[in-house]
Amino acid sequence: MKQLLENKVAVVTGSGQGIGEAIARKLAEFGAAVIVTDINTEKGQAVADDLTSQGHRAAFHKFNVADFDNIKKEVAAMRDIFGRIDIWVNNAGITGVSRVEDITIEEWDKMQTLDIKSVFFCTQAVFEIMKQQNYGKLVHISSMAGERGGRSSSCAYSSAKAAVLNMSKCFALSGGEYNITSNSVCPGRTLTAMAQGLSWLTDPKDDPKKTIPLGRFGQPEDIANAVLFLASDLSSYITGDVIDVNGGLYMK
Repeated sequence: MKQLLENKVAVVTGSGQGIGEAIARKLAEFGAAVIVTDINTEKGQAVADDLTSQGHRAAFHKFNVADFDNIKKEVAAMRDIFGRIDIWVNNAGITGVSRVEDITIEEWDKMQTLDIKSVFFCTQAVFEIMKQQNYGKLVHISSMAGERGGRSSSCAYSSAKAAVLNMSKCFALSGGEYNITSNSVCPGRTLTAMAQGLSWLTDPKDDPKKTIPLGRFGQPEDIANAVLFLASDLSSYITGDVIDVNGGLYMK
């Protein structure tokens, strides 16, 4: 099982830290050649270098997912690193905590640009490559907020993440004839740097032992494990679907 992804090439956007880093490390652990991408060169290169030092095939490619004029060129350049792209994980994004009364047009537009517009156009670019290969695994990191609305996160964020879920289904419908699957992962309350500033980290009423059936907040590796399944051929008959990784919080 350690070679579950043998001979596969994976790209993980925003994988210089947090959930993206955990995903990159998990896919490498199970045999994939991994292209670490991030807008932060120092962090992204460090992850790729560490994977290489452990004997994995890995490379870093600086990538701004919101540089729309160059997305197709950058994705093609990533394809050329290892000769193909079998797995594409849309992880890069931002969050927000503004109340509905306080969201500005600028904040709304920034969230839509980074959390759905970039996700679509990155996926569109790699979709063409996967069609030529007649194979591909698209995995999109959405959020529990995209399913039930933002409580501690903003409406701008939850709306964009809801759009990711629908977008994933569109690629699933279009990709089936090319052996391309498209699925989403919806994390719940996960302990990452991006979660700093969200109320559930410090509010006593959000004590995970009281609010989450499994009694703890999520770790980035919990999300990475779900992505591993969707990125592998163990999920070959699953497309247009969602895996919730929230310890049961969604039931509350």
